Amino acid sequence: MSKLTSDCLYEIFQYLEDNTKTLHSCLLVNRIWCETSVPLLWRDPFKQNIFKEKYYIGIFCTLFSCLDEETKQFLSLCNINSTDLTQKRIIFNKPLFKYPIYCRYLNLNNLNEIISHTKQQFSNGNEDFVTLVKQVFLKMLISKSSSIKRIIIQDDDQHQIYPISNFLGAEKSLSQLVELQCDSDINSLFYYELARCCKNIQRLKIPYCRSDNSGLISLIKVQRSLKYLYCEACDKPGGCHEIGKALSEYQSKSLIELELIENICISIKFISSFINLKKLKIDIYGDSLNSSEICYLERTKLLKLEYLSTDIELPRLSIITRLISNTIGNLCHIYLGSFVPDETYQDIESYHKAISKHCPNINYVSTFIYEDSEISNNRKNSFGLEELIKSCNKLKGIIFYGIRMESEGFDLFNMIKRFASNTLCDIKIVGNCELRSHYFEWFLENWRSRDPLSLSISESVYEMSEDLDNVKDNFLKKGVLKNFKILETVEDFEIN
Repeated sequence: MSKLTSDCLYEIFQYLEDNTKTLHSCLLVNRIWCETSVPLLWRDPFKQNIFKEKYYIGIFCTLFSCLDEETKQFLSLCNINSTDLTQKRIIFNKPLFKYPIYCRYLNLNNLNEIISHTKQQFSNGNEDFVTLVKQVFLKMLISKSSSIKRIIIQDDDQHQIYPISNFLGAEKSLSQLVELQCDSDINSLFYYELARCCKNIQRLKIPYCRSDNSGLISLIKVQRSLKYLYCEACDKPGGCHEIGKALSEYQSKSLIELELIENICISIKFISSFINLKKLKIDIYGDSLNSSEICYLERTKLLKLEYLSTDIELPRLSIITRLISNTIGNLCHIYLGSFVPDETYQDIESYHKAISKHCPNINYVSTFIYEDSEISNNRKNSFGLEELIKSCNKLKGIIFYGIRMESEGFDLFNMIKRFASNTLCDIKIVGNCELRSHYFEWFLENWRSRDPLSLSISESVYEMSEDLDNVKDNFLKKGVLKNFKILETVEDFEIN
């Protein structure tokens, strides 16, 4: 390692970007390691996971030391200076590096937290300490950095919004901004400022999307190619009509990923305008949709859709089935979370058959187990599930949600054994159903010739079943099971 060039070290150290503790250790090895680690540590200097007293002090002192003399003189006139702070045993060493030039990610909330946390020690009684210091730090970071890639700002409306587009070098550094996480309640002037120099935002995340914001609407309109949008409305559904309209009119061709969480803040009718959408995630409460919105959703055609996640309480499974039927075969991931349909077995069968017909490339899917001898004398009637397993020969993971399982696992295990493709390697069985241990053992014995299986069952399945532990432990030792998990809640598949 000591003979590696700095370029090679940098490539290696990038894998440690999220491991701040290890990167800090690299600083102490030698000069080359130190010079290579510093840019990575200062790429995102305000990470959420390293907030400690020592960190607050250290980051504040380092930033203060990097200020130019003119700015320090200005702060001195405001009764904020390093001389007074040194008397309090706060040491301001001359910086070894030009740290601000490495900054690429700005979390303004965390920056505010750092400054507010150090106010008592450093303010010298100046009530405007936070405002003044935040302004000079922000100006320095934006001016010195050649490229700001991400900004996070939320719940900051109680603080002054600075004219960041007027900072020296802002036009260059902010023109590289590709990701913004913000709040619809923030002063609209902040967004107008960003709109002047930020035209290349690709990812927009609004965790608190409560109402229309004229500045945010303007920012959306000027983007050249917005690709990802996340909106979460916790308490005010349907309050962002103009934001939805701006997206529909200006970003309809570029948007490829859309996530709507908890309540619908953007009208459902705008979704159909995103003609190139590949990923749709709607995690909402079913009762937040009115009848007209349900009709819009059922008629929505997203031909290029590849990923569909609806961990919601939709009033009808037919909505999901229609969305699937209105695609052209690109769907490779369908996740329904903890959603359990109230409909009849015919609706479940229609859902399974829609996947069989329209999803030849499906890799991961949520399905339903519905066994009812009273409906059909033929126990082989799986209401479309067997056909799905047969026809979808690229399946890697299946979630089986047990609504009714009379065979205690035998029919399901037999179906998987006979018809599942060799690509299948991850199975989750959830819901309210019992698995007999001898059927479980028989299934795993027949899995020996396949690649090791990742198997998860819900707590309810585990509690209703008996003697699964001995079988599980035996096949884990034999390597037939890659891993075995008991799930508290239904989880989507982890995909690298």
